[in-house]
Amino acid sequence: MNWAESYGVQDARSWKISLTVHLVFAGLIGMGLITRPEKDTIDFEVYEQPKVAAQAAIQLSKPIPPKVRAPEKKAVFGISRNAILDPSTDPTSAKVKLGNTVAKTPDTIKLAADDADQIPIPVEEYLVSAMPVLENEFRVPYPPEARKAGVQGRVVMDLLIDGTGRVRTASLVEGPGFGLNEAAIQAIRNFKFKPATVQDKPVAVKIRYAYQFVLER
Repeated sequence: MNWAESYGVQDARSWKISLTVHLVFAGLIGMGLITRPEKDTIDFEVYEQPKVAAQAAIQLSKPIPPKVRAPEKKAVFGISRNAILDPSTDPTSAKVKLGNTVAKTPDTIKLAADDADQIPIPVEEYLVSAMPVLENEFRVPYPPEARKAGVQGRVVMDLLIDGTGRVRTASLVEGPGFGLNEAAIQAIRNFKFKPATVQDKPVAVKIRYAYQFVLER
């Protein structure tokens, strides 16, 4: 046997040995006698990050403070010329309404000596020191129409009383009718009052007066 034949025989034996070793090793692995090293694994899941909706910018505005009203200037608190005289309760006194009145210049227009019918011009809502007081009243006969119908009640009138205490004008405000309204106006024109005064000075004033009619039974 030469060198080439000797080398070929050895090479064939090497392959047989290698194949035999690999087959044995594979068989051992298959039988579980030899285990492969295991690698550590980590289970994980991928979550999609939620998208945050863009929020509209909130603009905070400064609150508007409420408007503060300036305090109203109140006039002098005293007695108003607009009063109600009720002879049914007290024929010699006047019921006056209290309220806000404004001081004004006293009445300066007086009756002319040669004109007894001249009417003074009173200042409305003037603060007087004393209201008119009834001194003498005049009674008229009860109207037959009202007596027959059994009607009674009061007649309310607006009066202008001058600085001498005379009733210069009388206008009807309300009344029950049946002749009572006309009778009250006729009677009131004959009334005599103590005039209103401002600092002890007689002045003309306007008042509201109620004349009461009561049927005698």
